[in-house]
Amino acid sequence: MDLCAERVAALNMYMNSGQSKINRLIVFRNERPKDLGGMPCGACREFLMQLNIENENMEIMVDYDLKKIITLKELLPN
Repeated sequence: MDLCAERVAALNMYMNSGQSKINRLIVFRNERPKDLGGMPCGACREFLMQLNIENENMEIMVDYDLKKIITLKELLPN
């Protein structure tokens, strides 16, 4: 399994500051997130939840144009 940018960023944050709670996340690939296209993969979702249970309330932008935001808790069952 590869190590995604989301996990690398969260690990860097934790290693450099000791912080584990993330408030917001937006993922860009080749273009802006659209239709859940920029959401974290399943491994990243699980890791972010295990990093800090309060991350379940993290806001994740899933559609940039519509400014659609959901929480990690809403996304995790998928």
